[in-house]
Amino acid sequence: MPVMDGFDATRAIRAIEKQRGYHSPTSLIIALTGLSGSNDEVEALSAGMDLFLTKPVTMKNVSKILDQWSERGLQDD
Repeated sequence: MPVMDGFDATRAIRAIEKQRGYHSPTSLIIALTGLSGSNDEVEALSAGMDLFLTKPVTMKNVSKILDQWSERGLQDD
Protein backbone atom coordinates (compact mmCIF):
# COMPACT_ATOMS: atom_id res chain seq x y z
CA MET A 1 0.00 0.00 0.00
CA PRO A 2 1.43 3.41 -0.91
CA VAL A 3 2.50 5.84 1.78
CA MET A 4 0.89 8.78 -0.05
CA ASP A 5 -1.88 9.17 -2.57
CA GLY A 6 -1.42 11.43 -5.59
CA PHE A 7 -2.86 14.44 -3.77
CA ASP A 8 -0.43 14.08 -0.86
CA ALA A 9 2.50 13.44 -3.20
CA THR A 10 1.67 16.58 -5.19
CA ARG A 11 1.49 18.68 -2.02
CA ALA A 12 4.89 17.30 -0.95
CA ILE A 13 6.45 18.05 -4.35
CA ARG A 14 5.06 21.59 -4.37
CA ALA A 15 6.37 22.16 -0.82
CA ILE A 16 9.86 21.09 -1.90
CA GLU A 17 9.67 23.36 -4.95
CA LYS A 18 8.61 26.27 -2.74
CA GLN A 19 11.58 25.66 -0.43
CA ARG A 20 13.93 25.79 -3.42
CA GLY A 21 12.68 29.26 -4.31
CA TYR A 22 10.83 30.90 -7.12
CA HIS A 23 13.73 30.82 -9.56
CA SER A 24 13.65 27.03 -9.81
CA PRO A 25 11.38 25.49 -12.45
CA THR A 26 8.32 23.61 -11.22
CA SER A 27 7.36 20.12 -12.26
CA LEU A 28 4.41 19.47 -14.52
CA ILE A 29 2.04 17.23 -12.58
CA ILE A 30 -0.87 15.63 -14.41
CA ALA A 31 -3.45 13.46 -12.67
CA LEU A 32 -4.36 10.47 -14.80
CA THR A 33 -7.04 8.77 -12.77
CA GLY A 34 -10.20 6.73 -12.65
CA LEU A 35 -11.71 9.24 -10.21
CA SER A 36 -14.34 11.25 -11.99
CA GLY A 37 -16.08 13.36 -9.39
CA SER A 38 -15.91 17.13 -9.53
CA ASN A 39 -14.68 17.11 -5.92
CA ASP A 40 -11.74 14.94 -7.00
CA GLU A 41 -10.78 17.42 -9.68
CA VAL A 42 -11.06 20.35 -7.26
CA GLU A 43 -8.88 18.52 -4.72
CA ALA A 44 -6.30 17.66 -7.39
CA LEU A 45 -6.02 21.24 -8.61
CA SER A 46 -6.00 22.57 -5.03
CA ALA A 47 -3.15 20.19 -4.21
CA GLY A 48 -1.15 21.80 -7.01
CA MET A 49 -1.69 19.49 -9.95
CA ASP A 50 -1.55 21.22 -13.30
CA LEU A 51 -4.08 19.08 -15.13
CA PHE A 52 -6.72 16.47 -14.26
CA LEU A 53 -7.44 13.73 -16.81
CA THR A 54 -9.98 10.96 -16.31
CA LYS A 55 -9.40 7.52 -17.81
CA PRO A 56 -9.72 6.27 -20.45
CA VAL A 57 -7.25 8.53 -22.20
CA THR A 58 -5.56 7.68 -25.48
CA MET A 59 -1.81 8.06 -25.88
CA LYS A 60 -2.55 10.33 -28.85
CA ASN A 61 -4.42 12.76 -26.57
CA VAL A 62 -1.73 12.59 -23.89
CA SER A 63 0.94 13.29 -26.50
CA LYS A 64 -1.04 16.26 -27.82
CA ILE A 65 -1.46 17.68 -24.32
CA LEU A 66 2.25 17.30 -23.54
CA ASP A 67 3.15 19.00 -26.82
CA GLN A 68 0.86 21.93 -25.95
CA TRP A 69 2.37 22.27 -22.47
CA SER A 70 5.87 22.08 -23.93
CA GLU A 71 5.11 24.84 -26.43
CA ARG A 72 3.58 26.92 -23.67
CA GLY A 73 6.69 26.48 -21.54
CA LEU A 74 8.94 27.56 -24.38
CA GLN A 75 6.88 30.73 -24.82
CA ASP A 76 7.31 31.58 -21.12
CA ASP A 77 11.14 31.53 -21.42
